[in-house]
Amino acid sequence: MDNFFPDRGKVGPTPSMTHRADESFLNYLSDLRAELMMGPSKVVHQKANAALAAAGVKFEPTEESVEAIRAVVRDKVPEAGVWARVYRSTQDAFWNRVTDSYDLRRQGFLTMLEDSDKRGPGSVTWDPTYQYPPYTAVETHRQNQGYVGDALSGLRFDYGTRVFYGAAGENDFLHKSLAAKVSPPLDGKITRIMDMACSIGQLTCELKRRFPDAEVWGSDISAPMVRYAHYRAIEQKLDVHFIQKAAEDLDDLPAGHFDLITVFILFHEVPLPIIDRAIANAFRLLRPGGTFWISDFPTQGAEPNSDGLNYHGYLAAIDSADNSEPYAPDFVRCNVEERLAKCGFRLRYQTLADINAHGRVCDKPE
Repeated sequence: MDNFFPDRGKVGPTPSMTHRADESFLNYLSDLRAELMMGPSKVVHQKANAALAAAGVKFEPTEESVEAIRAVVRDKVPEAGVWARVYRSTQDAFWNRVTDSYDLRRQGFLTMLEDSDKRGPGSVTWDPTYQYPPYTAVETHRQNQGYVGDALSGLRFDYGTRVFYGAAGENDFLHKSLAAKVSPPLDGKITRIMDMACSIGQLTCELKRRFPDAEVWGSDISAPMVRYAHYRAIEQKLDVHFIQKAAEDLDDLPAGHFDLITVFILFHEVPLPIIDRAIANAFRLLRPGGTFWISDFPTQGAEPNSDGLNYHGYLAAIDSADNSEPYAPDFVRCNVEERLAKCGFRLRYQTLADINAHGRVCDKPE
């Protein structure tokens, strides 16, 4: 079947859709979602939260709570229900289209991954017999079969998140800006970097570009993710090493080995005990004076946004249920700053404004 479909090249670093019609449809969905997330999103959430407050309904991370919120919204703010339905429908539509389009060339992509496993620069190590823990059995962001359920999960994630992020997803623009934002250790010494929960290695590769003389590693629990990350790095001629390792399971790596460890949007996608173990692993793996850099949602450790639209109320309920984010509500209710300090880290920034500007920058004491 693969031979019937010519290779249409790439969109930036990402393999193109099989048909131009697929690409056009996904561009339309990306633009539509961008429009939904601008003015309408803020107005809808404000109206919904006001209606919930008037009704005395608060969000709790349970199915009953979500249904109670939906009932209030249906009765008092019908436009919020329309917004949520369109947002979820576009989410499902783009994942289905990405999956169907790539699956027309499935065998070719599987061969591509098998070939890249053996090539350099860099390397990839993964375990075909790995037993994934139960918490990974989630179709996060409603991605078909999630991050671990299919050999092409990494490939799907790449194009799917281009649609999800809109303009910020073009040519890895988001991850280029994140890499520029990462704070190095205070002494400026960087010889080894670990990008924890690296996904398809976008930030990992940008860190290698920013720190070309450093040895750069990316770890992720998903074999499909690290395999595709390695392929992506090879295509960019970047010497980066990828390993299949869960953030909570890095015990066999040497203590004090890294100068800088980064993690981008992992914590809101895993249960709280996994977060604690990941923090402890980062502390152990960093050398004295090393830095742990985290980018994720604000939590109860920081003051609320001025518009009151933190991840709570209607937004939390709908995102958790409709965007398949089951662990996010518990994360934003925790105080991650306290967790980091309890482990031994010194936080450079405490206010929400500073955290938004710099990320959570955590230094291991000398």
